Amino acid sequence: MRFNPYDDVYQKSSTVSSVAIQSLTGSSAVNGDSIDTALAGLESLMVHVRAEIASGSPSASTVAWKLQESSDNSTFADATDNTGTVIGATLNVKTVAVDSFARVEGIMLNRKRYLRLVLTPAFTSGTSPAILAMAQFIGSLGSGQQLPVRTTVSNT
Repeated sequence: MRFNPYDDVYQKSSTVSSVAIQSLTGSSAVNGDSIDTALAGLESLMVHVRAEIASGSPSASTVAWKLQESSDNSTFADATDNTGTVIGATLNVKTVAVDSFARVEGIMLNRKRYLRLVLTPAFTSGTSPAILAMAQFIGSLGSGQQLPVRTTVSNT
């Protein structure tokens, strides 16, 4: 018996260090933790990425994020939607904090077992610019009941 609507919600921060919020500097991509969608028992999944206003007075600052997938949790490739477009976005955080959301479909159908988020900051000038960013997976747990497959392809 379920006593509140959150009994069926899965939430995991995609940490790139020991904390969920990470200060991004430079221009190197930062890989988040992977999640095992089979072990978590996920039926559906959403990605949430938030980036705060950049410090250090850069004239331009962005955070690009993308979803990657792997079947063995060691070799990751960019995850694409059904049009072949990489799932992700670029957030302009020079003057305002930005949230980005994406629904991930095809869990346990045509999406690979392990998923992770990759964040890549970019700055133009400034004095030691940095961006605070966080990324998380929010999912809906399956009930364990075997349901018929509705389709062999997903929308994302």
